[in-house]
Amino acid sequence: MASVSSLGAGTSLDLDTLYTNLETAEKTKLTTITDQQTTYNSKLSSYSKLQSSMAALETAAAALTKSTAFSATAVTSTNTAFTATTDATASTGDYSVDVTQVAKAQTLISGSVSSNSTQLGATTSGNSRTLTITQPGTSTPLSITLTDSQTTLSGIADAINKSAGNVSASIIKASSGDYRLMLSSKSTGTDGDMTVSVTGDDTLQGVIGYDASSTSTQNMSVQTASQNAKLSINGVAIERSSNNITDALTGVTLNLKAASTDSSGETLTVSRSIDDTKKTVNAFVTAYNSLKSTIASVTKYTAVSAGASQSSSNGALLGDSVVRSVENSMNSILTSVQGGSYSILAQLGITIDPSTQSDGSTGALTVDDTKLTAALTDNPQAVSQFFIGDGSKTGFATQLDSTLTAMLSTTVGKEGIIKNAEDGINTTLKTLSDSYDKMSDSIDATMARYKTQFTNLSTLVNSLTNTASYLTSQFSSSDS
Repeated sequence: MASVSSLGAGTSLDLDTLYTNLETAEKTKLTTITDQQTTYNSKLSSYSKLQSSMAALETAAAALTKSTAFSATAVTSTNTAFTATTDATASTGDYSVDVTQVAKAQTLISGSVSSNSTQLGATTSGNSRTLTITQPGTSTPLSITLTDSQTTLSGIADAINKSAGNVSASIIKASSGDYRLMLSSKSTGTDGDMTVSVTGDDTLQGVIGYDASSTSTQNMSVQTASQNAKLSINGVAIERSSNNITDALTGVTLNLKAASTDSSGETLTVSRSIDDTKKTVNAFVTAYNSLKSTIASVTKYTAVSAGASQSSSNGALLGDSVVRSVENSMNSILTSVQGGSYSILAQLGITIDPSTQSDGSTGALTVDDTKLTAALTDNPQAVSQFFIGDGSKTGFATQLDSTLTAMLSTTVGKEGIIKNAEDGINTTLKTLSDSYDKMSDSIDATMARYKTQFTNLSTLVNSLTNTASYLTSQFSSSDS
């Protein structure tokens, strides 16, 4: 908006002050719009917080609709030859596990070399040769091009390690003037056995070439022979290349450590675990209470004296119909009765606390761990039935998840109440922005008109003043 100065200059009229007062009065029309914008932006921010809390609760509820949440298992035996972990697909029971041998990786070592920095290969015309290491369990051989200077033990080891293949290399100094190149497979079992060849340099081939199938090409020797892991589970013989066995028992991962010291093996005990289920249930309770806290924050009311203006600390969604709809839906599901041995949350030790929490919320959930533990121990299937139901229309968690999903939906044509509320506010904000621009333009036009009028008035007053002065001067001359 253009600035104005020195209106009424040369006159007794204080047009500058008058103009400023008129401008201030006009701008109050913008303040009304900006106040509305602030209010609606606060609502939008509060809807975002509400949406986040609802989404967190939906995630927690969805976790309780999975059967795996109620079928967790754990290893309860203490074993020395192996360790084991389980997932929800494991069957409970005792298993006899006898580890005959653990898997080992092959290690090859070269003959003695006087220096680790002496070039071992022949000087080639192209200044290169190819080192190839193949392994049965690796589909693509490790192929490395070596320059003449890389044919030292250090150069070979460095090139192999930089290739990031399935083989590692190191140099062993046995004594002064006695260096060895050691190659180690990164994979255990016979599938990791190495065949080493050098093409384009027969001299280097004669130093590090190795082929177990050819007696004439064994210039390196086997320091550690590979072997597969061997064990039996309930008398069934099993052989694998790795000590990490994931496919012998469904849902059980075995990590072999050593051969069993007892000829009869060890007992692996898989039992039902309720700890993971309790964590999932408690996560739901935490998410629900967090939503209640968010609602209390966005609908906060601060009492004021009769006749006084509402407190500026009130929540942006105080009295909002969308929030009431969310609360009503949550309360309806929370108090719903399910079919089965457990029909209400209270039977699982989950109850509503009617007291007001420190954050101002009411109706928070509390968990009686003893009662929940007893229900999960005595009748886990009934607890699962309570939460999951038929997985479509019945079941506490199923109903809660479906309701929240619908409320949070952003799918075109299936927008939930949060999306609809946000869209409505954004439309209003767009209208207010347009109104602000129009009003600002109108004020600019009005003030420009005032400026023109004041300038014309100032000019007229100055003209009349000059005329009056002239006439006064003429009359004074005539009298004399």
